[in-house]
Amino acid sequence: MTFAKLLFLITITVTFSSIAHAQAAAQNAPAKVGIMNSEMFSSRTAGVNRLVKALTTIDTEFKPRRDEITQLIARLNALQQVPTGTPPAQIAQRREQAETLQIEIKRKQEDARVAYAKRLSTLTDPIRLSVLNALEAYAKQRGIDVLIDLSKYPDGVLLVNQGADITPAFIRDFNTKNP
Repeated sequence: MTFAKLLFLITITVTFSSIAHAQAAAQNAPAKVGIMNSEMFSSRTAGVNRLVKALTTIDTEFKPRRDEITQLIARLNALQQVPTGTPPAQIAQRREQAETLQIEIKRKQEDARVAYAKRLSTLTDPIRLSVLNALEAYAKQRGIDVLIDLSKYPDGVLLVNQGADITPAFIRDFNTKNP
């Protein structure tokens, strides 16, 4: 083998070795972690404007239902406070009215809960998806591999760069060492 061929082979070997080493180092690089608090998104003073506006709209729409239920609860409380010396027939009538009112309150509360959840989803799901997409782009732009949401701690991991996931390498290593 000539000296030129030997030098060429050494150069190629060193180059490929350097590339392989750089790729291995990049794969083993520590993950860059970002921390956020998604509860702040709905803050009236420092939140996501579109989300705050949607939540305010929903609050305004459901205020009449809330007020009606509050009034029914006040009536129920008044019925349950029986003055001393009330005749037994009137006590029985008040109990019957209270039971009917309790059923009405529960029904109205459940109807309001279902309607509220549906309206909340209709107005906020597109905004939340938009926020999530923007958050993902923001994290990628800043090289963030893992994003931890403090409002969901300890289950608040929102994004994980697949290159930062050591699970497959760990399993291979473990299986090799523990056949």
